[in-house]
Amino acid sequence: MAQEELEKKSVENLVYFYQDELLSIKEGVRARDLFPKGLRKRLRDFGILVYRHGRGGIRYFISSTALELLSSLIPAPSESAV
Repeated sequence: MAQEELEKKSVENLVYFYQDELLSIKEGVRARDLFPKGLRKRLRDFGILVYRHGRGGIRYFISSTALELLSSLIPAPSESAV
C-alpha cells in the first residue's frame, strides 16, 4: 500500500515539475523537442506520456491520468477576472 502511494505521489510531483512542458505538448509541440530520450522514457514508464506509431514515426501524447492531474494544477479563471 505504501508503495502505491509513493508511486502516485511521484507521478504528481513529475506532472507538477514539468507542467509547462506538458502544456506545450498538449498545444502541439513535439515531446522530442522538449525532453531528451531518457526523460521521455522515464515519463512513459511512470504513465505520464504515451506514444503511438504513425507515418512520421513515434508521436508522444499526454496520458489521461496526467491530463487530469494537470487540469487540477491549473487554477480555474475566476468570474471577477472576466
